[in-house]
Amino acid sequence: MIQDNNLKKLFIKEALGNKSYLSYRTDLVLSKVLISFAVFIIIYFIYPDFIAAILVGTLAFSIITLINKLNIDNKNKTGEELLLKRTKRNYFLSKIEEINIDDFELLIRFFFHEEGYRSIVKKGRGLYLGEKEGYITCIKIFKLHKGIEVEKLDIRSLLNYMAQRNIRKGFLVTTTDLSEDAKNLLEKFHGEFQLTVIDIDGLYDLADKHKMLPEDSFYYNKIAAEDIKKEKIPVKENVVNINKLSLYMPAALFFYISSILLPHNKILVYISYYFIILSIISAGYFLKTKYKGE
Repeated sequence: MIQDNNLKKLFIKEALGNKSYLSYRTDLVLSKVLISFAVFIIIYFIYPDFIAAILVGTLAFSIITLINKLNIDNKNKTGEELLLKRTKRNYFLSKIEEINIDDFELLIRFFFHEEGYRSIVKKGRGLYLGEKEGYITCIKIFKLHKGIEVEKLDIRSLLNYMAQRNIRKGFLVTTTDLSEDAKNLLEKFHGEFQLTVIDIDGLYDLADKHKMLPEDSFYYNKIAAEDIKKEKIPVKENVVNINKLSLYMPAALFFYISSILLPHNKILVYISYYFIILSIISAGYFLKTKYKGE
């Protein structure tokens, strides 16, 4: 696992999905403080011993810190796997889009050769026949622009070709999706023909399997370089957020009640005011952006 702190932050962001990194870390810290302080209050009222309450509260703080670290490490590992795989796939897809049809067909022939197919000969536009273990296999290749689907007519022509030559097994290699009609036609003749669709994900798996992708260090450098170009999210989007109300309001209530139970500790009531103000600002900012968008 990579030890670079900037990359770790990116990995955690990937694991978090839509939730921001700063918001996630802020929630962890705030939750840790609230729980530790709650433990301190409970112990202090059960056993009116300030030192004992401080020790137990500190112990709770340390335990929660350890748990949070384990959770962060887990998200770091999960995010690294997700981001690395996504970056690899996007890089592979960009290279596939760049090459011409002749080079693409050459790549597909290489894949099938590596999978044990021999005597691969071209029989038409994007159409090949190959032999493996004494059986003839049909290979149809479609390299289409993004948004253009493989149509029902394409599938019908391929099935007719296979039927006329008594070929029961085939592969349909495509860089795009199949139309619904094409999928339905394949499903209809599923019992007669063993036709396997290899999409862009399948091609990526083959490239990865046969060691055709760059080393991981290449992708880590690419991830780091792309992050520099990204626009930073304003801090207010992390702090002033309607989703924070579920944390701010209980915190305000907790510290306000604590200030009543411990009237000599004035700082508690100021902390409760702080969270009340944050709650009001968050709700106001949400309403403002909502009606402004409408």
